[in-house]
Amino acid sequence: MSTITVEHVARIEGHGTITVDVEGGVVRDIKMDIIEPARFFESMVVGRRFDEVSLITSRICGICSPNHAVTSLRAVEDALGIEVSERTKVLRKLLVYGSYLQNHATHLYVFAAPDFVGLPSVFPLAETHPEVVQRALTIKKIGNELTTLIGGRPVHPITALVGGFASEPDARSLEEFAERLTRLAGEAEETARLFATFEVPAFETAGDMLALVADDDYAIYEGETASLQGAWRRPVAEYRDFIREDVVGHSNAKHSTVAGSPFMVGALPRVNLSADRLAPRAAAVLGELGWSGVSRNPFMNNVCQAVELVDACERCAGYARQLLEMGGSSEPVPFAVRAGSGVGATEAPRGTLYHAYSIDDDGFVTAGDVITPTAQNLGNLEADMRAFAPTVVDEPRDRFVLLVEQLVRAYDPCLSCSVH
Repeated sequence: MSTITVEHVARIEGHGTITVDVEGGVVRDIKMDIIEPARFFESMVVGRRFDEVSLITSRICGICSPNHAVTSLRAVEDALGIEVSERTKVLRKLLVYGSYLQNHATHLYVFAAPDFVGLPSVFPLAETHPEVVQRALTIKKIGNELTTLIGGRPVHPITALVGGFASEPDARSLEEFAERLTRLAGEAEETARLFATFEVPAFETAGDMLALVADDDYAIYEGETASLQGAWRRPVAEYRDFIREDVVGHSNAKHSTVAGSPFMVGALPRVNLSADRLAPRAAAVLGELGWSGVSRNPFMNNVCQAVELVDACERCAGYARQLLEMGGSSEPVPFAVRAGSGVGATEAPRGTLYHAYSIDDDGFVTAGDVITPTAQNLGNLEADMRAFAPTVVDEPRDRFVLLVEQLVRAYDPCLSCSVH
């Protein structure tokens, strides 16, 4: 038996190793070892005041820090019985979408694109196709600036508080940003068209797909958890009743299952479950690309992220203009500290993110739980590798390794977050 080892898979966030055992030209086993150390954020928040939690948990991830901050705030507010204003909700959606622009631009152009143009990294791509890299930098920059505009800085936001915001942008800044985002939608459309031209393997995952859904919105801030395969919807407060995490011997990250089987979260499940609620320009691009209704090919996660860039630009321009017209306040609403437990969920760029906390009468956290998107995806990713590798095992070794790595990168994993 021969073993193929890919140490420190390139162009993903965090460190992981792929090990493939091949015997007589047959793939006997394949594993992804997550070698990142645990960082104990769930234990770190215990004993801290409720209003410190979002500042701590936003450090779980540099790209998804707005998502962790907002999801944490929603869980604390659920525990304390706080209902925020509509203006606060719109501002929080803008904050979340800032991370979409940051993450999707980085993943698509810096991590994924080199695979499809035969280059080892984005640096030679900058020499051969400078206009493509400039597009990536433009989208990422505006994502950074949107997060700064709403959250006070590009990572680890400081203006979002329990019950509301400490400050918000002035009308002129909102109007200017709405115009910039409308123009940026064109760059996002070109991104979707570019990634639709890349040839991907004909492969389908056997796992389920889960995402937040809502009747009247492309759900990223509020909604219920829905299953594509099982055709069910459940309140996010029940997430521990349907998601199970188990320790696996070869990895520092747990694997997640629903009804005993792995599942996928992220852009592909979101589009599969909510394509009919995309913003008009994003829906038009999706139709232009020949979307047939549902795709089970995890390589198409890249295309779905690109479509979400269009959606984010159009939607955020609308939110900025809505803030100019709607009135109301985003100042923190009055509330009383009390004992309670609460759950929050949002759609981070890589998939559904859950936070849950218990708080005592004095406002101190007594228990915390976080399930990140990558921690949900790893079991399905490994199952996909086991199913996909035998279909390409006859390829030359370098090509075989590249294809397996492409599958990993399509999931856009953040391995550091998976062992939060």
